[in-house]
Amino acid sequence: MKILLDPLESPAVIQLLQGHLADMYATSPAESVHALDVSKLKAADIRFWTAWQDGQLLGCVALKQHSAGMGEIKSMRTAPEARGKGVGRALLKHVLAEAAASGITDLYLETGSMDFFKPARSLYQSAGFVFCGPFADYQEDDNSCFMHKNLLVPADMAEPVQRQLEAYNAKDLAAFCRCYHPDIAIYRMPASSPALKGLDALRQFYASERFTLPALRAEVLSRMVVGNKVIDHERVHGLSDRPSEVAVVYQVEAGLITKAWFYPAS
Repeated sequence: MKILLDPLESPAVIQLLQGHLADMYATSPAESVHALDVSKLKAADIRFWTAWQDGQLLGCVALKQHSAGMGEIKSMRTAPEARGKGVGRALLKHVLAEAAASGITDLYLETGSMDFFKPARSLYQSAGFVFCGPFADYQEDDNSCFMHKNLLVPADMAEPVQRQLEAYNAKDLAAFCRCYHPDIAIYRMPASSPALKGLDALRQFYASERFTLPALRAEVLSRMVVGNKVIDHERVHGLSDRPSEVAVVYQVEAGLITKAWFYPAS
C-alpha cells in the first residue's frame, strides 16, 4: 500500500469523496454534516492523502491545521471494496505521523454518534483518541461525537487509563477492574484517607453505585501525563440531572492504575 499526497484531480478520488458525502447526508441531518467537498478540501490549510495498491484506490484522509499546535482529521474514508483490510488503520497511522511532524500537539476530529459510525469511533479509540467537547467552530450536537488525542502523551502510560474509561462507558465491570491494581486506593479529595481500598471494594462500589445508572457516561475534556501520573479533566453524565466535572489524577505502575485522586469542580 502506498499513501500519497493527492492533488484531488483523479476521477476515482472525486467519486470516493462523493460517496463519502452521500453516506453522510444519508445518515445525518443536513445541519449535522461537516464533511467537506472537493473544493473545500483544496484549501491552503488542508493536506489530503490517498492510499493505493496496484493502481486501485483504497481510501483517503485529510488533515486541517487550525493553528501551529492544533489539527483536525477530515474526510477519513475507505473504499467499500477495501473495507476490513486495515486501510483505515494505515491511513490513521499516517495522518498521526504527519500531524506530529508538523508540530501539531492536539489532534481532533468530529464523527457521527449513530451506529453507522461505530466502527470509526472504535478505530479512533483504539488509537488513543478520547471523547471531548466541541472544538474550533463546532457546537454541541446530539448527532456528533468529538474526539481528541494529545500527541505528546506517551501511549503506554495512558493506555490503562484509556481502557478503564472505555470500560466505564460500556459498563463492563470485568474489563474496568482489569485496569486496576489489586491494592488500588481511590481518594475523593480533600479527604486524606481512601474512599475505596482494594479491588474488591472497587468492584462492589461500581457494581452497585455506578454501573446500574442507565445514563452513566464520562468524556475526557483534556489529558496530560507527568511522569507516571495521567491527569484527566472529565465531564461525567448520568450521576445527576446535570453533567458534573472532575479532575482525576491516575497513578500508573506496570500497566495498572495503583492510585487515583478525584478532585470535584466544587
